[in-house]
Amino acid sequence: MKIWNEIAPRYHKRWASVSEGPFQSTSKLVQLVNVSKGNSVLDLACGTGVVTKKIRDKVGNSGYVVGADASVSAIKIAKKWNGLKSNVDFVNIDAEKFSFSHEFDIVTCQYALFFFPNALKALKNIRNS
Repeated sequence: MKIWNEIAPRYHKRWASVSEGPFQSTSKLVQLVNVSKGNSVLDLACGTGVVTKKIRDKVGNSGYVVGADASVSAIKIAKKWNGLKSNVDFVNIDAEKFSFSHEFDIVTCQYALFFFPNALKALKNIRNS
């Protein structure tokens, strides 16, 4: 995880904040998963919160979004990037071990599943949470 803590600021500046690289498809992702007003969404491996921000705008004040990532640096940037909004929270968690008492209508994970040490375990954990 140390590498992601070091990379997060450069990653955000170079690609995420300007919708370059993998973030060119963020709007399409939000459209394809049919995010709409009032939805409750978990954005897993949210990184610096760019996808989370698009989702937050789509769910509106009646919806709720949780951005979750294992990188402390990325979560700090995500909080700053998204500002203080009542419909979004960011948590520092391990996707293979987390547990939420809240149910989600939609779970997103843009370009990150292949980085998980055990993606199958993470997916099972999402389903069971």
